[in-house]
Amino acid sequence: MRLKNGGIIHVATVIEEDLRDRDTGLTKPQRIGLADIASSILTCRNVNTSELANVLPRKVNSDEERYRYINRWLANDKIDPHCVMKGFVPEMLELLGSEGKTVILMMDQSKISNGIECLMISARLGERAAAIGWKVIKTKGEIGFDEQKALLDKIAEIIPEQVKILLSADRFYGTANLIKWCQSHNWQYRIRLKSNLILQHQGGELTTGELQNLGLNSIENAELNKTGVKTFIGVLHEKGHREPWIIAMDCKPNKGRILDYGMRWGIEALFSDMKTRGFGITKTRLNDPKRIERLILILTVACFWAISTGMQPREAKRYISKKKKKEALSHFSKEA
Repeated sequence: MRLKNGGIIHVATVIEEDLRDRDTGLTKPQRIGLADIASSILTCRNVNTSELANVLPRKVNSDEERYRYINRWLANDKIDPHCVMKGFVPEMLELLGSEGKTVILMMDQSKISNGIECLMISARLGERAAAIGWKVIKTKGEIGFDEQKALLDKIAEIIPEQVKILLSADRFYGTANLIKWCQSHNWQYRIRLKSNLILQHQGGELTTGELQNLGLNSIENAELNKTGVKTFIGVLHEKGHREPWIIAMDCKPNKGRILDYGMRWGIEALFSDMKTRGFGITKTRLNDPKRIERLILILTVACFWAISTGMQPREAKRYISKKKKKEALSHFSKEA
């Protein structure tokens, strides 16, 4: 049972009311639990379950019961983070893509703990980013394209049709497979390439690293590694930078379009918020990927609610009862 008074319960109540109006697939107890834990995380600003248990707005006999409550919520396999995010992502992207603006999505992975990595897709929001989809995997290396594709497919399903998307990704994702996926979904893209990729261009063969040596700032219809996938490539080496940016893109390159890749850094701010400068997710003792995914969901909802607090709310549809409609029509008829 919830407490009735206090600042944390007030925040939890507001978050729960917001969740109630969204298509999250959560039952009422799941929704209340998400709101209670999110409000507690906003208060503690870390993911330590012992500290969260101390402030969790639940009326119980001991902190141990609160601790068990949090762990039961994180272990609930019926809570699907992607399903919950369906209640947030379309609205967020419609707002970011209003008036024909292009929404910048960023993909990257980050280490949670030894042997556990998180593949994240986020939307650029100002100079920062907001998480919209993620996958936690037990691995010590890079997360391959099969997992990338599975996550991208889920995200693509919930993006409103009218919203224009540009995907930005680091060179670890600079593959023909990812570029082909973007092309098949009509997404714009700025994807950094490694310097050792082999290109076929105008009947010849060269590596991406040789482009600058040949004085080429851009090429068109370059085929990647004999895969049949062709793309534009722009090269920019700014003064003071050790390496050039070699960027695959969907349009004819120029300096401004190459510099679009710099918008990818918003996801680094997001990782920083979740890790060392924010909630300290790397200190979690959880080692089950699904539980960590639900923990990231709690952080995401907490951050989303905090960010949106000062934003203009959507205009609510006014409900007019049948009786009032009848009275209004009657009054209109008399006036006529």
